[in-house]
Amino acid sequence: MQRLMRYIGTKAVICFGAIQVFLLLGISAGFSQEQYNPPAPELQARIFCKFGAGKADASLPAVNPPDGLAFTDDGLLLATDALNHRVQVFDPYSGKHLGSISDSGLFTGEVVDIAVLPDKGLLISDEKSNQIYRFKRTAVFPAAFQLVPPPLLSGEGYKRLCGMACDSKGRIYVVDGIAGQVRRYLPDFKPDPGWKFQSTRPDNGPILNKAEGIAIDESRGTLFLSSDWDGMVQAFDLETGRWTGKSIGRGVDVLVGKPIGQSVFSMSVEGLAIIDDYLLAVDEGEISGLKNYYGHLLIFDLRSPVLYETSREMCQKRMANGIADGLVGWFGSYVSPDGVAIFPGNPKHPEPLVAIANQGSYEVLVYKWEEIKNEITKAHKKGMAP
Repeated sequence: MQRLMRYIGTKAVICFGAIQVFLLLGISAGFSQEQYNPPAPELQARIFCKFGAGKADASLPAVNPPDGLAFTDDGLLLATDALNHRVQVFDPYSGKHLGSISDSGLFTGEVVDIAVLPDKGLLISDEKSNQIYRFKRTAVFPAAFQLVPPPLLSGEGYKRLCGMACDSKGRIYVVDGIAGQVRRYLPDFKPDPGWKFQSTRPDNGPILNKAEGIAIDESRGTLFLSSDWDGMVQAFDLETGRWTGKSIGRGVDVLVGKPIGQSVFSMSVEGLAIIDDYLLAVDEGEISGLKNYYGHLLIFDLRSPVLYETSREMCQKRMANGIADGLVGWFGSYVSPDGVAIFPGNPKHPEPLVAIANQGSYEVLVYKWEEIKNEITKAHKKGMAP
């Protein structure tokens, strides 16, 4: 919610703090609050570790607020600390805060996303100055990452440069959240001439309505992008950028491409990540009026034949018959969650991890992926998953 409200467009800009005050007044007056849970099995996920000061300050371990997340190949957790103009570095295995990257002298705007490059370097995006900072990996802390000037993409016409991803070929995908565009660059940051991203539907409406989350599924040749305000994830061809006409979490009109029906998400879709054969998608939740919908992490099975039939109506219908397919589970109760990142494991740390930015609590939570997978298996044995 906090980052959502930073966008200026057709939506009204609402003060997050004012909403919280309104809710507290409503609670004290005896008004009821609603809670929406996705139509899928709730998975019991234990927190492995967590980071952050738990409040909005500038202390050494603070993340104010956490936003974009990424893991390095050796398992370090990176978290953007937007209002403190830095990226925090944590070790989830020791539970230690190792340091931070940069300060307000460089990041004058708000850093919101991180992408790890094949050469172990980093890209860090600033959505206020609409540019990217590149860092190379050096030795060890406290100076493990060194800036490679100058900033990238400055003056390239981005309206809101936010989400980023890098594929195994070193090609970089950059999301313009307001324009609903994704540009692809070659490893030398020259525009990829083979990239023809489709931004409009057959009826000339935008396919992406405020975009941010991005995930690459190279095994299936698919690029997933969140259409945040539509409450859905859109699927594009990874090589060409053409829209496949398919969506996750909500249906589309096959003739004109407009979203139809209800979203399986309570409000906005934020961060996306892929691990094994699953797409992880952050449901931001909703805090408005008398509604108090906590956010969750939804898990979709990429192998499912009904992956693109996961609207709220379709999932509710399957659940009524004792089946959770496509959307196979969810967990967590967060306050305005945002980014999600995965660590696939390595020889030193073989256990894969999942990290979630819980913005409203100013914390980053880390889970063991194998425990979550075991929960999905349990749901399967109970007849609630395929």
